[in-house]
Amino acid sequence: MSSALSNLLYGFSHSDITVTVVSFNRNIKKLIVINYSPNIEINYVPEGKFPHVFNFLFKGSFVIKKYIRQFNPDIVHYAMSGYILLTKVFGLSGKVYLVTVHGIAFLEAKQKKELKQKLVCYTNGIVEKLLCPKNIIHISKYSLSLFNKKKDNITIIPNAIHPGYFKLPLKIVTNNKLVFVGGIDANKNILYLLKTLKVLVQKKFLFSLDVLGDYIDAAYKQEVLSFIQENKLEKYITFHGWVNQQRLQQVLTQSDILIVCSKQETLPMVIAEAMSAGKVVVSSSVGGIPEMITHESDGFLYDLANVESLVCTLERLHNNSKLVQQIQSGAREKVLVKYSSKHVAEKTISWYSSLLLAKAGYKS
Repeated sequence: MSSALSNLLYGFSHSDITVTVVSFNRNIKKLIVINYSPNIEINYVPEGKFPHVFNFLFKGSFVIKKYIRQFNPDIVHYAMSGYILLTKVFGLSGKVYLVTVHGIAFLEAKQKKELKQKLVCYTNGIVEKLLCPKNIIHISKYSLSLFNKKKDNITIIPNAIHPGYFKLPLKIVTNNKLVFVGGIDANKNILYLLKTLKVLVQKKFLFSLDVLGDYIDAAYKQEVLSFIQENKLEKYITFHGWVNQQRLQQVLTQSDILIVCSKQETLPMVIAEAMSAGKVVVSSSVGGIPEMITHESDGFLYDLANVESLVCTLERLHNNSKLVQQIQSGAREKVLVKYSSKHVAEKTISWYSSLLLAKAGYKS
């Protein structure tokens, strides 16, 4: 289950709605049921041993129909699009249903280097295009602008952030610790950061870098490791691999600055998480990211085409506790209003209500 859904459920747990979650998992062989809260039950269902397309179409669709018969929900909410939408092929018994679109599959395919990954993204995009319902939640204005199917009922609700991030202590004195979070591939573009780090080392602006995430592309991995070795950057970088949310919060607490170098993003959760933890975010100005950050007020944006832009920003922040604290307060205040699990859950429930009223014939 994704962290976005987990955080939304936390918000739902403090509401008066009842939720049954069905989460397909390839790594289990029997059903696992967890009572998340008095009003939320999570069902981890074995997906099956075949490719996603066949699992969801020929098994998952009947699983969903069974849960609909048992639970009789007012709303069926697909928390992601793509292959999972195949589970609706045999019908949802006339229920109101919707999907949250987190990314644009065809754009993601263009960023992939390996043929298998490209095919997966393109297939997801085709399924999404054919089966996407008329009720859609987009997580950003950018996502909405790229979604070329005109639908009747569309709203924008961002992903929720776990309240634990808002409780992390703010750092008083900066010690120039950078953090990078995410899969390591061409789109996340960590090589851009490493080239920046090389320049900063040469200019005696020394930073340390924690990398949370792992390699997605084998060829890109070799490129990254070769660059680090050739430029003697090993002592400045620590690779942690994939970590859980607790460990992510620990590393963020010790860090000063989150760096995002992505070539394409819809609305990265890690940016909202870092801002809620009171961290300075320095990010490429792509996709939906400018919706999240007001430059030099609650973070910094830079142009990937301007190679000096990131270098100059980090030079400004180096040993500059006053500037870091100034950005910290603005960042946390901004996301507390927009991305808290309570706020996002309330907006989602409100939209559920509007869809049910529309079905009943009432106009909002």
